[in-house]
Amino acid sequence: MRRQLLDHAKAVARFAPVKPAVKAGLRAALAIFVPMVVGAALKLPGELWLAIGGFNTSFVDKGGSYHARARAMGGTALAAALSAAVGSLVGLYPSLSIPLTLVWVTAWSFAGVYGAAANTTGNIAATTFVIAVALPGDGPMHALVSGAMLLAGASWAMVLSLVLWPIRPYRPARKAVAACFDAVADYAEALSRVSQGAREDSWQLLIQEQHGRIRETLEVARTTLTATRQGRVERGRGERLLVLLEAADAMFMGLIALAEDLESLGPPVSAVGDPRAAVVVALLDCAHTARDLVRLTEQEGRSRRPQPEWDGRALRDALTDLDTRGLLTRLERARLRDVARLLTELRERADVALDTACRLPGPPVQGMPPPKRELAEEPHPSLLEPLRAHLTLDSEVLRHALRVGVTTTAAVWISSIFRPNHSYWVTITVLTIMQPYTGPTFLKALQRVLGTVVGGILAIGVSYWLQDPRMMMGLLFCTAALCVSLIPLNYGLFTVFATLTFVLLAELGSGDWTLAPVRIVNTVIGGALALAGTFFLWQRSEEERFPAQMAEALRADREFFGVLASAWRRGESPQAQALAEARRKLGLATINAETSFQRLLNEPRWSTEALEPLMTLLAFTRRFAAVCTLLASRKSVPSTPAVHEALARFCAAMDEALEDLADAVLHGRPPRALPAFNALLGWNVPTPDAPGLALGQEAPLLQSQLERLARQLSVLHGAATRRMEAPPSPVPASQPSTNNAP
Repeated sequence: MRRQLLDHAKAVARFAPVKPAVKAGLRAALAIFVPMVVGAALKLPGELWLAIGGFNTSFVDKGGSYHARARAMGGTALAAALSAAVGSLVGLYPSLSIPLTLVWVTAWSFAGVYGAAANTTGNIAATTFVIAVALPGDGPMHALVSGAMLLAGASWAMVLSLVLWPIRPYRPARKAVAACFDAVADYAEALSRVSQGAREDSWQLLIQEQHGRIRETLEVARTTLTATRQGRVERGRGERLLVLLEAADAMFMGLIALAEDLESLGPPVSAVGDPRAAVVVALLDCAHTARDLVRLTEQEGRSRRPQPEWDGRALRDALTDLDTRGLLTRLERARLRDVARLLTELRERADVALDTACRLPGPPVQGMPPPKRELAEEPHPSLLEPLRAHLTLDSEVLRHALRVGVTTTAAVWISSIFRPNHSYWVTITVLTIMQPYTGPTFLKALQRVLGTVVGGILAIGVSYWLQDPRMMMGLLFCTAALCVSLIPLNYGLFTVFATLTFVLLAELGSGDWTLAPVRIVNTVIGGALALAGTFFLWQRSEEERFPAQMAEALRADREFFGVLASAWRRGESPQAQALAEARRKLGLATINAETSFQRLLNEPRWSTEALEPLMTLLAFTRRFAAVCTLLASRKSVPSTPAVHEALARFCAAMDEALEDLADAVLHGRPPRALPAFNALLGWNVPTPDAPGLALGQEAPLLQSQLERLARQLSVLHGAATRRMEAPPSPVPASQPSTNNAP
């Protein structure tokens, strides 16, 4: 338990490895205070709604394409204005406010079926509604004024972000693609360090730290570029960015294959000299080239093309010298030649990217390589299709919407009875804390409550020694900018400065300088209600969800290997598009499994006895994929009948074993024993006609790589077996079941 509390404390205080969003913070501060100052000067009614509209709408601006930002901000403004008007009317009738809160909040929380942007809009609309219910006016006209003032504040935020602080339409896409090359450069540098004789576990750490992060960066760039190109006639810049994105993805895959080859080399292959020194130099030069691509992509101007001098020639020269002296075994020679081939291919991909990046602006030019495939636009299903798909208690979105609706309604009902000062702080806390999953809800509750306590204490100190309205407004502008700037770093820090800002704003408007303790008490009440609703209303532990996510990742591994096996059976090289699609699917499935595991760690009732098998499953799912990536880089396999027969047996057994492993993880049973892959391929059979000997003679490198693949599967199999032998995590007496759905 002590270890668990320490882990939660670390999670609360953990900072994300990103920079503060300074521009977003300044925009949010201007969006809040300019309408307030104008409203106060013109004596307009509803200053609070002006500030709420400006803050919430600027908060929605997450970047991306110009069109997507305008659509998200405009939709949120309309939804919030409608919620303010309806909430102000409903607040006049307490008997009506309770059932309508349940319907309104549940409906807007259910908007998450349409994606992340709709989920943010729904949360803001629900929050605006409960604030309006707690601050009813004196009739329909007041309700209309509330909605109009909120819409005015939101309009100002949109003008500020989209007009007065304009962006180039392709700038978000260029920055997203440049981030891909930056991630590739980091990976190449890390790979060069690990290749110089680091600890044995450094290879595994490299995979854990880099692969998921780079895949997420590539997916962000893909989504941003797709949204930017939709509805645009101009194709030159967009096509070049697509070529650059494909080049970054290809360089990432090339580095994964290189890492697998380099790890398989083991200690230095020669006592006289290690040819990997040439590889280390080439990797560092590759990282410099990727940094050049970052600069060229971001600055978008015709620039002098860098002329990198690295490739596989230096390694091939070193191999020739060592081979002449007889210092290399046949397998070592084959592996190092493969490394040289991969370096040369990596240089070719970098050349394509450099040629494209140097001509990024302007129309297409003759000789520019066309993109291999067009980015697929996201499908646009009918409005009813997502609703129908999620109208079941098996849907996490519906369960979450019902949880939020019931818990928020309970908060409104409690507020209507006890009428605490600023009661909407209770309901806002509930809406802010509650997440679809238990772990993130618990973490956010800790950050919200602790941040509110710290911010409330700061507000007490500030209100004690600073009560000059003009100086207070200047301070509040800074704290508002800070709170939004710090959101990417840590939600707890955001809460500290948000509490300080809005408590002092409320005190400044009302003249009551004792609201800080009220904010703390209301936040604690809201946090307790949010946790109670999460744990007792249709809650499903991540322990139940993780096996399905892990099984999906294993099946994606199976599909990736299946693309290779299908090509080998036909005697062809794997199709690039099929490989790219299978690889992307695998990357996303693995990210989903890792995210589920992190949520599992954050759940307060999780026991640590069974963690090691799950961590091994996650780690070696990526390792299996890395070996498949190396195999996919092969141009061909030996074409003799004996080799084809051996490969056919191996691939069939591998496919069956992977499917059984995924099914075992999903249904919580021990996996069946693995087949003897060595016997299937005939390895170590001292018969001249044996398929295994033919494979070893004709393709020693392929034999070594398939052995490596079988070892990765063996580790996955062992982890799944140990998972079933580990004791189950205890369930608290207060929660007899992990599923309380009726």
